Amino acid sequence: MGSGLFWSLVLAAAAAVVYFFQKANTSSALTQQSPTLSWSTEWTLSENGNPTQIYKGRRITVFEADGGWKYCIAYPEDRREPYFSEAYETPDIAQSEAIRHMERLPSLHRSLPEQRRELRRQKEDEERSAFLSSEPHVIASLSSAAESATDLSELRRVERKTETRRRYIDRVADSVEVYGSVEEIERAQELTRKVSALADRIQIRVAEFKAKGKKPPGSKIQDS
Repeated sequence: MGSGLFWSLVLAAAAAVVYFFQKANTSSALTQQSPTLSWSTEWTLSENGNPTQIYKGRRITVFEADGGWKYCIAYPEDRREPYFSEAYETPDIAQSEAIRHMERLPSLHRSLPEQRRELRRQKEDEERSAFLSSEPHVIASLSSAAESATDLSELRRVERKTETRRRYIDRVADSVEVYGSVEEIERAQELTRKVSALADRIQIRVAEFKAKGKKPPGSKIQDS
């Protein structure tokens, strides 16, 4: 009797091991056979002909706008404000970026506004570099004009031009402080010193003209 009970327990344990082993293999096989759904296979067309899908409980819709393609993420049965992206070049890019946004993944593509901002920044860099290269010649020319001025009226015209250039230089210097290289910062600072020195020297000559009421004295303005 005791022996029979023993073998019954052994057989029951063996059957349990076989059952759990088969169950584990079946679950593993199902997992391997289940294909990973591609993002592109989930998209359908809305009534308006726009790519759309329900992803993790939210409706994503891609639509044409602002010269490109945007995506909108909304809760199907919720009154919360939907999220609208910036415009991208193609609907495929917008679809990809929508999923990456949902998954909190970094973007792989720049939006059209980002591309325009980058082009604008590059243009500003080029213009700033050209200004820093050419402006020393402008200051030298103004200095020469101030030196050769023969009356107060002529000197006043040079003064106005100098003040205009100083405002330009101040704006460029502010931009260089943020976006420029160390070399550009030094060049902008040197320009600021030169135009300030020129403005000071012009004020001295203006005072001399007023005092004498005639041609400026023989002393000449030296370029800084």
